Amino acid sequence: MERNDLRERRFQKINRAFVALYCLTGCALAAVYALRGDGYHLGVCLGTLAIPAAMAAFYRLLRLEYAHQMNFLILTFTALAYTLGSGLDFYRRFPGYDKLVHMLSGALVSLMCMALFCALRPGGRPGRRELPLLLAFTFFGSMAVAGLWEIGEYALSLITGRDLQNVAATGVGDSMRDMIVCMIGTLATLPAAAHLVDGRCRLFSGAVHAFGEKNLWEGAK
Repeated sequence: MERNDLRERRFQKINRAFVALYCLTGCALAAVYALRGDGYHLGVCLGTLAIPAAMAAFYRLLRLEYAHQMNFLILTFTALAYTLGSGLDFYRRFPGYDKLVHMLSGALVSLMCMALFCALRPGGRPGRRELPLLLAFTFFGSMAVAGLWEIGEYALSLITGRDLQNVAATGVGDSMRDMIVCMIGTLATLPAAAHLVDGRCRLFSGAVHAFGEKNLWEGAK
């Protein structure tokens, strides 16, 4: 998998600049909202700054090697969902942005489910015979997280008093559409499972393969 090794090295360089930009943006937004006395947006921006630290702690505590492609995808989603979506109020300013992020969440969580599947099974990369189980694990795992996301939004709305699920205007319609677009993102990502078992490294399968090669599969290189 020399091509994927090259991709890992490329993303290692990209992530150095990306993490710096991500953190600078979060700090700037946090400072602005602190001066405005906006506790909600300040909390969101401080939360985004905790993500890189949490990722580093995850790798360190479990004694894992960095999977740079996976880190890039996670941080990109976090930037879209929280830095732009909540920190800069893209959810409110741009109709449909919320649905885009929910669809991308289905794709990202599918990636994480594939990595978890690889971590829970013994041996090397999953084979063709395991593809049906991998597909089912990925799909239902992603949809379970979609449900938990909606529960989290509901709980946060009770705490903050903000109508995060747009219940006043749509009833349960907004939450249902969120889960539907999440399912679309999940289904669109499932071909990556076939790429993974065949050893083809694409955007998502390459990230999972890099994580497995570095941390799960003995003698994979």
